[in-house]
Amino acid sequence: MRKEKSRDAARSRRGKENFEFYELAKMLPLPGAITTQLDKASIIRLTISFLKLKEFIAHGDPPWRKEGPSIKSE
Repeated sequence: MRKEKSRDAARSRRGKENFEFYELAKMLPLPGAITTQLDKASIIRLTISFLKLKEFIAHGDPPWRKEGPSIKSE
């Protein structure tokens, strides 16, 4: 019983997350045929890029030059 309840709660959380990702993808300035095919990482990556570009257009200060955490791949 307890395992089943935990599994149902996790399923519910994933459903809520997926709904929010879908809503975020719909807000991107891309055709719906593309946004419906994006995975979660792509949605986040494109959203960040869009917000940085929007900030650059508004203020002229390239946000990609700001210092922040860097991810190094080897």
